[in-house]
Amino acid sequence: MPPWHSGARTSPPNPLPQGEGEPDPGPPMRIDLWTLALQAVNVLVLVWLLARFLFRPVAAVIAARRDAADKLLADAAAQRQRAADALARVATEREGLNAEGQRIVADARATAEAERATLLQHAADAASRLQAEAQQGIARDRQTMREALEREATDLGVIIATRLLQRVPPRDLNRAFIETVAEAVVTHPSRTSLATADLELCSAVPLDAAAQADARAILARTLGATPRISFRTDPTLLAGVELAAPAVLIRNSWRTDLERITQSLHETAADAVAQHLA
Repeated sequence: MPPWHSGARTSPPNPLPQGEGEPDPGPPMRIDLWTLALQAVNVLVLVWLLARFLFRPVAAVIAARRDAADKLLADAAAQRQRAADALARVATEREGLNAEGQRIVADARATAEAERATLLQHAADAASRLQAEAQQGIARDRQTMREALEREATDLGVIIATRLLQRVPPRDLNRAFIETVAEAVVTHPSRTSLATADLELCSAVPLDAAAQADARAILARTLGATPRISFRTDPTLLAGVELAAPAVLIRNSWRTDLERITQSLHETAADAVAQHLA
């Protein structure tokens, strides 16, 4: 056991010499140039080796990966652009299809409306035509019935007139008709030429010698000269006489009156039909 462990705690011995306050710095540091040169060579070789076998391959790998990444990015950008162009084309085509669809729908609607209007117009024209034909048929039927009634009325009037004439003396009746013709001659523009013309007096019944002389006398008073007259009979006159000369015809008979009345009735009926159709 050391002496200081004898029982009482004592201070350790002072390693420093007595009387010295600082430790001994030891021998001075020396730099070996050969060692330094070898270390520098080692560093250079290490740097060359690293540059040769590490830095360049790594840089090449990095450059290759950078080029691959750039190519991928370029391809992605190109694909993105192609996709955008495709989307633009699709959008354009869609707009064109929408416009074409709208145009087709509009054309179809216009065609349908035109066909509908045409069909309606044809139907209206057909209805109007049928209505007009029906009205014309009704008007023709009415006209036919009217003409039949007029013919029956005319025939009835002729029968009645003939029966009434049988009650009148023929000489007095013919004289009355001849005097009416003479009155017409007075105002006729060809009165002067009638005095020298060859006249023909047509009567419904034959005139005897006395009736013929009476007729000459009446016309002589009217013309101021004795005319040259020939006599003829026409039973279709029903009653009355007609005085004829070149380019002159003076009519005064019941046939003429019936024709005039019938013509007036026809004109009245035609006007009524026209007003009805209008």
